[in-house]
Amino acid sequence: MLDIFSQIDFQHWLLRPFSERWWQETLCSMLVGVTCGVLGCYVVLRRMALIGDALSHAVLPGVVIAFLITNNTGIVGLLSGALLAGLLTAVLINLISRASRTKEDSSIGIVFTSLFAIGIILVSALPRGLHFDLKCFLFGDPLAVGATDLLLMVIICPVVLALTTALYHPLKLASFDPVVAAAMGVPVMTLHYLLMGMLSATVVAGLKTTGVILVVALVITPASAAYLLTNRLSRMMILAGAFGGLSAVAGMTLSFVTNWPSGATMVVFATAIFGLVLLLSPSQGIVIKMFRRRKMQWIVECEDVLKTVYRNTHEGIEWCNLRLVTNVTRISLRRLHAIVAQLEKKHLLHLNSDNELQLTAAGRIRALEMVRSHRLWESYLTERAGMAVADVHEQAEQLEHVHELVDEVDRNLGHPRVDPHGETIPPGKKPTPS
Repeated sequence: MLDIFSQIDFQHWLLRPFSERWWQETLCSMLVGVTCGVLGCYVVLRRMALIGDALSHAVLPGVVIAFLITNNTGIVGLLSGALLAGLLTAVLINLISRASRTKEDSSIGIVFTSLFAIGIILVSALPRGLHFDLKCFLFGDPLAVGATDLLLMVIICPVVLALTTALYHPLKLASFDPVVAAAMGVPVMTLHYLLMGMLSATVVAGLKTTGVILVVALVITPASAAYLLTNRLSRMMILAGAFGGLSAVAGMTLSFVTNWPSGATMVVFATAIFGLVLLLSPSQGIVIKMFRRRKMQWIVECEDVLKTVYRNTHEGIEWCNLRLVTNVTRISLRRLHAIVAQLEKKHLLHLNSDNELQLTAAGRIRALEMVRSHRLWESYLTERAGMAVADVHEQAEQLEHVHELVDEVDRNLGHPRVDPHGETIPPGKKPTPS
């Protein structure tokens, strides 16, 4: 085993990606990733993920026809054919969905599968001596990226970024509310076709890096990850472009080191970024939501303990047994001990040697707030929601922890003094003089 490792030139292995070919292909892929990420924001917001897939497949006949006319695989000729095919795809989808009862998603499926099938037939019917590498078209071939491809992407990327920046407000309005945009005089359909044209150009420019099958992932995945991180379109576009570029650079580098397919490696990195965001996003992350739920559950249980101790102590009986609290709140004894320890640290209650609880002055105030909230919500549900008095207790048990709305409920009800059960509603805190 040691002999095997000693025969490996680690220096050559580590420096292998950073060759002249690596930076050319990686830069081209990065520009494709950035452009796809930015355009993908509008695709995601418009819920057009399927049309991105449609465009990537439907450009095949345009590329093949351009190949037949020019008799070479020059990227400029292929790009022209792809742009025409992409615009034709958008027009056909729009015509079918408007001229018939066919839904837009069905129209997309019909158009893109038909055009893709026509493209395959054209490839199979090519004259002898003409060779069109369908595998390269579908899966990409980064080793075939040349200076012309890089130059084209250096042109396309700034043009797309400039257009999306200059048309930011019209595109934003047309994406969120096309009906209002059309009423305001925004050329919604023109912007739609412009977006489809830019997407088609980017797809073709990225043919050799990812292929048409995987380029859809660079359109959808970085934008979806950015969508989970922000509610502002401008920030979403910046994040999506950054995620797309990072996925391309990292994927291409690892591809050179491991000899893995470059397109697939880039998509795996993009998916990994999406997975991390899905788990750790401050607002939408699964893990963050789980921690918030657990924190909220802990707060609710702490408040339930204080309220239970308050309700089971009165004049002459100042201590409440720990076992009684577990029976009422249905909190396990082990967890209850942890809750009591925290409440003791906050000086809200005391636990004596006989496992009995007593509220402090601060704890009693806190418990009265919970009782007031519960009884106000019972009153609200009875008077405003029309619920029966016998049914409001369980609902109020859940709503009583929403403290920020209690004073508003009190004002809305006209500051009632008793709840539907005839129990006195404790007064709220008096506002402090300014």
